[in-house]
This record gives sequence, C-alpha cells and structure tokens, in this order.
Amino acid sequence: MPTYLWPLILTVFANMVYQLSARGVSHNIDPFFSLIITYSVALLGSLILYLISGKQQSLSLDLHQINWASIAMGLAIIFIEFGYMLSYKAGAPIGSTAMTVNIALTLLLIPIGLIFLQESFTLRNAVGVVFAVTAIYLLNS
Repeated sequence: MPTYLWPLILTVFANMVYQLSARGVSHNIDPFFSLIITYSVALLGSLILYLISGKQQSLSLDLHQINWASIAMGLAIIFIEFGYMLSYKAGAPIGSTAMTVNIALTLLLIPIGLIFLQESFTLRNAVGVVFAVTAIYLLNS
C-alpha cells in the first residue's frame, strides 16, 4: 500500500465533512462570525494535537521556524471557506461545486508546476486536462 494512501483517505473524508458543514452553515449567520467559531475549534483541536503528538520542539524554536507560507495559508483558508459558504448560500449544488473548484485549481496549478517547480507534463496529463475541462463543462451546463 502506498504511504500516501492513508493521508489521501483522511483528506477525502475531511473534505467530505467540510463540504457538508459548509453547506449546512445557517443562511442567517454572518459568514465571518461562523469562521470565528470554525477557527476557534480548529485552534483548540490543533493545540491539543500539537501537545499530544510528542513531536514539538521548544515553542521558541517552533516559532522561529514559521515562515510566510503559514501566514499565507491561513489567509487563503479564510477566503476558501468564505467562497464556499457564499457559493452554497447562493444555491450552488454540493455535488459539483467542490469538483469544479478543484478542477479549476488543478488547471491553474499545472503551469505553475511546470514553470516554477520543473514538474513534468505528459501526453497522459494532457488527456486528463481535456477530460477535466469537459467535466467542468458537463457539470455546469
């Protein structure tokens, strides 16, 4: 079994719970207040997991190893969640919204991977891109 299979299963399950939760946020609540609650739970959960993981170094050393990516990821997550909540409040279907977002994201990341990370792109990948674009069209038509 590939070593990445367990993290993929965890990610898929967590994303399923996430999408169902984002769809279930009350239409009457301010989305940013909902995010405050979301991040409070995430902060508490992360703190508990940090403390019980046994992998932490000194807090000072961990703080000194933080770079721009942790801050940028935090800001990006706010707008990802806000975008999903607004999409669902506007009536976007739960069955295709996440797929549309993920396919569009993949199409944007391909040139970034090619140009900046020297990743490869094969004929098989090109066929996948054609299928992905077709999927977005079919899902949203």
